[in-house]
Amino acid sequence: MKYFYAVLVGVITAVAATFLHLFLPPFGIALAIIGTFTSIWSVGLTYQKRRFKIIAALAWSAFFVRASTFGAGREIFVQGDNLGNAFFFLSFLALTIAIALPTN
Repeated sequence: MKYFYAVLVGVITAVAATFLHLFLPPFGIALAIIGTFTSIWSVGLTYQKRRFKIIAALAWSAFFVRASTFGAGREIFVQGDNLGNAFFFLSFLALTIAIALPTN
């Protein structure tokens, strides 16, 4: 159940961050990055294991990869412009820092 919760938190956070990063730049992207960091970090605090943070981050990354590729109707949620590239870099940085922080 802990693994399922970690995956669920990662996916829900990724959905929220993906839709939020385009809203009212630069505040939307800042809120998306802060929310990503906080949610992944809180999974580690809840279960006191780094592996759950990694699982949540992998679920977040899987959704991000899917959101940044073309869908069936040729729609794309994370574009390759400056805002999309900043979102990719800063969220990767936030995920790395959240995983690296101690869990206790």
